[in-house]
Amino acid sequence: MILLVPIAFLLSFVNFFIGVYKNRPQSFRRSALASLILIFFFIGITTELLGFFNLITTFNLYITWGILNVALFFLYSRIKSHYSFFMIWKSCLINGLSFIKQLGKLTQIILTSLLLITFFVAIVSPPNNLDSLSYHLSRLGYWIQNKSVEHYASHIIRSISFSPFSEYVHLHNYLLTGSDRFLQLLQWFCLLGILMYVSLLVEIFSGSIRAMRIALCFAATIPIVVLESMTTQNDLVVSFFIIGVSFYVFDYLNLPKRSTVVLISASVALGIMTKGTFVFYVAPFGIYLITSLFRKGSWKIFFLLGTYVIILTLLLNVPFWFRTNKIFDSPIGTISNGNRNALHTPAAIVSSVSKHLFLQLGFISPGNRYNLFLEKQLIQFHSFLGIPLNADGMGMTFKMNKLNFNEDFANNFLATWIILISLIIMLFQKSLLIVRCYLILTIASIVLFCTFIGYQIYGSRLHIPFFILIAPVIGVIYGSFSTYFQKILLFVLWINALPFSLLSATHPLLSTSWFFNIVFPMINKHIGLQIQPEKQSNLMQESVVFNSGEQMIWGELWPAKKSIQIFADSIHAERIGFYFDEASYDYGYQYILRKRGRQFAHVAVQNPSYLLEKRDFNPDFIIADIDAGDRLFYNGIYYIKEYLSANTMVYVPEKSGNGVHHNKSN
Repeated sequence: MILLVPIAFLLSFVNFFIGVYKNRPQSFRRSALASLILIFFFIGITTELLGFFNLITTFNLYITWGILNVALFFLYSRIKSHYSFFMIWKSCLINGLSFIKQLGKLTQIILTSLLLITFFVAIVSPPNNLDSLSYHLSRLGYWIQNKSVEHYASHIIRSISFSPFSEYVHLHNYLLTGSDRFLQLLQWFCLLGILMYVSLLVEIFSGSIRAMRIALCFAATIPIVVLESMTTQNDLVVSFFIIGVSFYVFDYLNLPKRSTVVLISASVALGIMTKGTFVFYVAPFGIYLITSLFRKGSWKIFFLLGTYVIILTLLLNVPFWFRTNKIFDSPIGTISNGNRNALHTPAAIVSSVSKHLFLQLGFISPGNRYNLFLEKQLIQFHSFLGIPLNADGMGMTFKMNKLNFNEDFANNFLATWIILISLIIMLFQKSLLIVRCYLILTIASIVLFCTFIGYQIYGSRLHIPFFILIAPVIGVIYGSFSTYFQKILLFVLWINALPFSLLSATHPLLSTSWFFNIVFPMINKHIGLQIQPEKQSNLMQESVVFNSGEQMIWGELWPAKKSIQIFADSIHAERIGFYFDEASYDYGYQYILRKRGRQFAHVAVQNPSYLLEKRDFNPDFIIADIDAGDRLFYNGIYYIKEYLSANTMVYVPEKSGNGVHHNKSN
């Protein structure tokens, strides 16, 4: 029944094409993007509505999507006039093929190869990103179990305080397909949408197909973007809404349309519902739009935009904020406080921006001399500012990244240098005022982000919106260079991105174990890179094609975790309790233990969400990733620690120890 979703998208696309964009340029891309926003908004609204009445079930989702399809078809029948599905899709196919042909063979090869590789890996590999295992996907099991998106008691605060939109999409996906096979495609499709927005922005700024090629390839080859397009994180999802707002702002100022105001408002509401960083990146564009409306005296549109933004944002977000505020006395929870900057002076802001910048500039070199040189310059710069490099309240202890293939830590060395060089070029290059204006807003967005969010060693993925936003500018700047130079640049971008698509640390298409055991030691020895991959077990992965889902999630811990799976089945456990820390693989345990009728719950929670614990939930046994001692008391029952398996404790009720392993060894 997953076909209900693409059918809804196609019907929505046709309605937008006929009713809004039939006489406008780029009608195919505009209709597709508007349809995606409509589908996303529908998911957000219906999830909250069904959850309020405890109706989140597979059957109810079938009915809900069926109603949407009927409504969209009815709308089509009213507005179709002489337009048929065949006519519309024939027109779109012709225009689409013409657009693709314009991109040229090299650009086609680059985009197609990367998109196909990442699409394949996203489907073949189980979700095994660290954050996904801890909180992104762990939410789904409890929501499905409770038939609601109400908060639940959890040791992992992020699972009940971080914005939930991406997980709402995953929830619909999982229930409609009965599988987690397609969950990682959300980010992949958002990347596709991002590339559409990039192309539309380039067309506003420049009619050059050369600029288009470079902008698209730049955006598609950013290492952290390539890696994230195969995960269930949400940085590409929020980037989709961020660049969507930026496009619609400039699109409206170029050609005012009421429909554009609605799309801006819906994108803002969805972006806020996706990730808190949305606000920092979008604020400069919002201020620019408001200022432009004031300058033109467009008071009616200003109030209309404000009304739409407020209504749609509150409609989508207030339920989640209300639930979170009830527990934490704050609508955004408390855990995010650790990432905030304590900035009081302009020098402190400059310090934060410089550390975020140098995070992206790290790379491998003989004897690590390149990184050591840059770090020395950064220390001297901070001495000039009169601020310690690692001042209190300004993020984590600074560390230069090397070459990394993990979607949390990969930096964007080449892309960053291309941006820095382009800024110098732009000083001597005549550019349209609109391009300079857009660039200033993009730079303002990253500065605003760095002002409020402290440096983190895993912060590279939080910079994705900036790299996406600046892609159209990169296209315009380098699009004026010679064809020969452009082909070299595109080829270098492609070669730089391919290893990240093939050798992801968490789900490689090619065996990284072979590379780091056979090939890399020779490179490491002769060049003196001073890298010790043997100390990082996550680098030694077999191809996703030949690895089981359990092995991909647990790695070398799987044999030990399998013993817990066998134990749960041997006692026919129906209720399993979790006693975790913030980084525990909640979804990892659900993945290997889930069965029809089996329930999970966090027990003995020691944060404010303990108030939501179910007092009638008495586990058949408790899995603990932190040691609770020899006995754990819960709901009037003592649970005894029976055995330790790969640093995981298993506690069983004191009166039912029969058949349980009594050895406490690994």
